[in-house]
Amino acid sequence: MRRREYVTAVGSSVGAIATTGVESAQTQTLERVVPAERTTAVRPGDGIGFEIAATPGVEPRATDWQVDGSNEPDVTPADPFYSYTYVTGNPAASGQFDESGTYEVGVTVDGTTITWLVEVTESAPAPPSVDATCDPGPDATITVRDDIEVTASLADESGALRRLFWQEGRNATYVDSTSLSGATATVTYAISGRDAIWFIGGYPMMAWVACRDGRLSVARTEGPSIAAVRDVRITGTNAPVRAGDDLVVDAEIAIDGDSTYHAFVEAAPELIVGHDPTRVDSETVEVFAGNSETVQLEFTTATVRNTQTFPVRVETRHAASETDVTVIGTDDAESHGHLEVTGLETNAPVTGGERLEVTATLENTADGPASRDVELVVGDDPTTVDMQGVIVGAGETTTVTLGYETYPVENNDEFPVYVETSDDTATQQVLVYGRSGDDTGDGGERDEATFAVSITGTNAPVTGGEWLSVTAVAENVGSEPGRHDVQLVVGHSPEVVDTLRVSLNPGQSQRLSLGYETYPVTNDDTFPIVVRSPHASDERIVTVHGTG
Repeated sequence: MRRREYVTAVGSSVGAIATTGVESAQTQTLERVVPAERTTAVRPGDGIGFEIAATPGVEPRATDWQVDGSNEPDVTPADPFYSYTYVTGNPAASGQFDESGTYEVGVTVDGTTITWLVEVTESAPAPPSVDATCDPGPDATITVRDDIEVTASLADESGALRRLFWQEGRNATYVDSTSLSGATATVTYAISGRDAIWFIGGYPMMAWVACRDGRLSVARTEGPSIAAVRDVRITGTNAPVRAGDDLVVDAEIAIDGDSTYHAFVEAAPELIVGHDPTRVDSETVEVFAGNSETVQLEFTTATVRNTQTFPVRVETRHAASETDVTVIGTDDAESHGHLEVTGLETNAPVTGGERLEVTATLENTADGPASRDVELVVGDDPTTVDMQGVIVGAGETTTVTLGYETYPVENNDEFPVYVETSDDTATQQVLVYGRSGDDTGDGGERDEATFAVSITGTNAPVTGGEWLSVTAVAENVGSEPGRHDVQLVVGHSPEVVDTLRVSLNPGQSQRLSLGYETYPVTNDDTFPIVVRSPHASDERIVTVHGTG
């Protein structure tokens, strides 16, 4: 709630802010809150605050504050309590009187007026004391995931403490308040770094304390610097590699921060390898807050005789990701082999509850035999559903069929399937029909349309921020008319950026135009694009030039 109120008060119009509790109906009740009595006293030059409980609440612009019947600058409803009235609906103002005397302060709302008589005299009680501190303090740097506590210590010799107001210290935006009583109090306001927008922006926080008779004091405190979090996740490697070859590690760098203040965040991931950790590579990348970028880190492996498995780790300032890799020793290279997945076919689409089968073509491209476990992995949250061991001789090719019984879904479900060896992976999008029978997307009977797709061209390379266009052809190679989605998927961490619903008769084809606005990257970025239907896909590699 606190963060929502802060953002509402800063960024919204009067009408929108009024929805937090302010009503447009005529005010029925006005009741003094501070000062609680009609008469009060304050010393010359000291602060004094005024607050009215209004039922229903009002907007600041609907109040008319006056001193001795005129709009004098001694009392103003603007900073620091304009935002407080927006959020709570209670008219509030503050001011000071430099000369001794008696003043009548009044506020009028919808024709109803409440007044106070303020005696300004040296004999009035001293203002309350207030001290504000922040933990962590202004010399610290924390992240958006850490917590902050701001503490106000309050005292009043007259024992008349009434209310504490927390405000952001640049725009005087109301954050929270606490009711008080007695002569002393300690109030702590706790918030996460993510929600402390004012500290993220480098602004202080103010603590205003008001007594029952209106005497007013304020203290402010600076907060810590709040940094965005640089998350990291290893997304793949080219392991196993042969001794002396380059080991490549792909990692996704994601920025968790506030885009208003953090914007482009510089991250410097490092590649660390071995049981005796050694830093072997690093890269600097700029990522916009809330987004992610993929980086490649690599190093040349040592020319070892025996096969070795060891950890590789990618670290940022705030996070780390680790996996094990294998380097094939020179004495084992001829016997190890290298098994690539060179072809993939399925019996999709199937109906939920039926068996989905995937046939893969495997080729050993090395000089020695390859003994591997071949896995079938399915879903956007990848799950291994079948596995089979194979032995393929040097230079030979074999096929393997894997499968599983699909879940009896009610509605159509599209998801990727992967065939993986320790050397290579191939993927294809498949469709499982829902058992409800509404499988054409328009309430008709299930069709047997099969859409083949192929990319016919792109306008790549483009510059970051420009539109990337992709042309493709979809053809219904099935036996029945049908309608399916054709999607454009981009990136090493696949993201659907455009979708067309295509209707085709058997044998009919259609030229398609898909595209999206590329991200304004600083450095050149090369990545795959895929056009896919539920039954087939086609891939190209494109380049987006950096703007740096």
